[in-house]
Amino acid sequence: MGKLIFAGLFLAVALSGYFYSKRMLAKGAEEETRGRDYDKNWLNLLTWGKRFSLWILILSVLRVIPAGHVGVMVLFGEVQMLALKEGLNVVNPLYEVVKMDCRVSKYENKYDAASKDLQNVHVTMALNYRIFPDKAPLIYKHVGLEFADRIIAPAAQEVLKAITALHNVSEILIKRPEIKNEVQKSLTNWLQKYDIDLKEVSLANISFDKEFEKAIVAKQVEEQRAEQKKYMLIQAQKDAEIMAANAKGKGDAAREEAKGVADALKIKGEAENNYNQKVSASLTPILIQQLYYKSWDGHLPQYYFGGGGVTPLIQIPSPSQKEMK
Repeated sequence: MGKLIFAGLFLAVALSGYFYSKRMLAKGAEEETRGRDYDKNWLNLLTWGKRFSLWILILSVLRVIPAGHVGVMVLFGEVQMLALKEGLNVVNPLYEVVKMDCRVSKYENKYDAASKDLQNVHVTMALNYRIFPDKAPLIYKHVGLEFADRIIAPAAQEVLKAITALHNVSEILIKRPEIKNEVQKSLTNWLQKYDIDLKEVSLANISFDKEFEKAIVAKQVEEQRAEQKKYMLIQAQKDAEIMAANAKGKGDAAREEAKGVADALKIKGEAENNYNQKVSASLTPILIQQLYYKSWDGHLPQYYFGGGGVTPLIQIPSPSQKEMK
């Protein structure tokens, strides 16, 4: 619209100059030469004014919308509800076309909230969003191009405060995925009322007051020490159980070994006793005499007898010795 106004003014100036030169030419012969020069100059200016105005008119009729954008047409302040699609469009040259980005954009900001137990929570939250292309004229009409600051920022602040107020500060870090899903669900419903499509919410950073963070660190250190002591106690109990099991195993092994030796001696004694009983039962007088005769070498025992003092001992030869002589 502004281009057309400028082109119209330029053309009006050129036409005014041209007609002015015509009037100058009619004043007299003495000014004929000078008038002709004026007429020629203004005629050239008028020609260029026509060309410039025609070029402006062509540019006002043909509008190019970049990829990922839509065009919102405005005529004398009135928004047209039909959005121009990306590419080349032919429109009324009187329309002013406002380009709006429909691609996924990122909005990131820092927010302050409070937990259920009244601890300050500081969150850096990033939002990925886009506008619906067919709803761009409504957004431009009711909100404007600054819809991120006017709609998204306060909505994110309000939703985050409402969600963190439902959780104790000790739960916020532990239940971070759940809180993120709750924020995304509530914020999606909120922004849909303004024709804004929320794609993803990210809780980039969650922090607390310095004093509280120091208390958390100290508590974690104590818990780690308690867990370490508990682990050492359990390990000592396991070591004691292992030592007791080893001692029991050795004692059982020794008892089993002693029991085995005793059982072996018992079996051996019972076997020998059984054998002796069987041998004793089988030794009859006749068998004993036979065994005696079998083991006798044929020599009778020798006997010496005599007196004491100087009386020599007389040896009585046995019957076998006599036979040998």
